[in-house]
Amino acid sequence: MTSPKESGPPGKITAGYWLVVAGSVLTVLAALFVLVIRQAVIDANVQANTDPARTVDTITRDVDLTWISALAGSLLIGGLAVWFARKARAGAKKSRTSLMITVLLGLFYQLTFSPLGVVGALVGMVGLAFFYLRESTEYLTESEQPA
Repeated sequence: MTSPKESGPPGKITAGYWLVVAGSVLTVLAALFVLVIRQAVIDANVQANTDPARTVDTITRDVDLTWISALAGSLLIGGLAVWFARKARAGAKKSRTSLMITVLLGLFYQLTFSPLGVVGALVGMVGLAFFYLRESTEYLTESEQPA
């Protein structure tokens, strides 16, 4: 006796979804980590400063703007990635392409702002790869066809 075919997304899509979520959370945590070590970053930049026109106040402002930008960008890109991953998990094949663009954009963004955030972006890339496996593609193709 065979069991009826399971309904819902396959396990690989679910795993990919949770990896995208985990990657998004890790990038936000990486941006928040800079807030925790803010003073050490400011001190390192003050010691490395060779330009007499850059004061401690300027360096402090620049560090603050950088971590705020990293946090805001991580929240925005991570939120979009999770949203597209959720839509793809529900069966929207076009969302997989949007997810790919968002995750790649997130990787380049993290390379620019937060080397520590690259780890989260790479976890998101692994999750994205799960959406392109054969089982996932078959599921997304089946759900796009009219019933």
